[in-house]
Amino acid sequence: MDQTHTRALEALQPFIHLANSNSATSPRFIANIITNATSSPQTYVFAELLETPNIQTLSSPDTPAEHRGYLKLLEIFAWGTWQDYQSTPNLPKLSIEQTLKLRLLSLLSLSATVKPLTYQSLMTALSLSSTAELESLVTTAIYASLISARLSPATTPPTVNVTSVAPLRDVRPQSLPKMVTLLTEWEARCGEVVSNLEAEIARVKENAEKRHAKERAYQIQLEDATKQRQEAFDVSNAGARSRPGAWGRRGGPRLGTGMGNKREADDIDHDDGYFEAGDGESGSRMDIDEGSGSRGSRHSKRVVGRKA
Repeated sequence: MDQTHTRALEALQPFIHLANSNSATSPRFIANIITNATSSPQTYVFAELLETPNIQTLSSPDTPAEHRGYLKLLEIFAWGTWQDYQSTPNLPKLSIEQTLKLRLLSLLSLSATVKPLTYQSLMTALSLSSTAELESLVTTAIYASLISARLSPATTPPTVNVTSVAPLRDVRPQSLPKMVTLLTEWEARCGEVVSNLEAEIARVKENAEKRHAKERAYQIQLEDATKQRQEAFDVSNAGARSRPGAWGRRGGPRLGTGMGNKREADDIDHDDGYFEAGDGESGSRMDIDEGSGSRGSRHSKRVVGRKA
């Protein structure tokens, strides 16, 4: 509960005890309780006092006319405004403290319902004759923690910028059925929103499960394909090892068989590029005359060239 509301309830408790006491039997005594409660500087809520049985006795036809208006006055302090007081006949005259209190309470109601709050609209609603009176009233409300606001007299038009309002106004009984209807409609809309959210959550979960199952199936297929490929590779390597001629004269695999390392390949029949003519090997050759005689005489030759 808001601290301002709590303090206001605590300030009202002495008047509630007086209204419930055995001495609160005469209309005059009850009227005095109402006057003192509405004049106290710390009381801003009055519904609890208004609900006491002794206060309600003022509505009896046997109540003297001079005291009947106090019940209506207390109702205006509970949920009414300064304009309600001005438009209602046969009400008790207000003291200076009651006038200030009712204008402060009216400022709370206007701050919660009227936007923007211009100087002119507030002065009209509160029957204030000058901007100085209005600014003094707003300042009092701010220091009493009734509203959080900022005065803007230099704007066009001058305004009062209210940012927060203390929850101190009571609810008019006639407005309760309307409030119940609004709350019921709001509850129904909230139920629809919750149902839509639950359906959307279920759809997202279902799609996620389908996607997960699809990814899992793809992973299984990928693992099976990889396994089959590895098995085929192992079989081909085993066959290559068992074929004749797959291994070199020094125990290593021949080049081109896909087996053996680089060092083993380097050990296989290095050719220095020279071989004797008549070896029967085919390939490119270069005849080199090793003698120094004439070109016509032919001597023994060496054939230079790479084996094919």
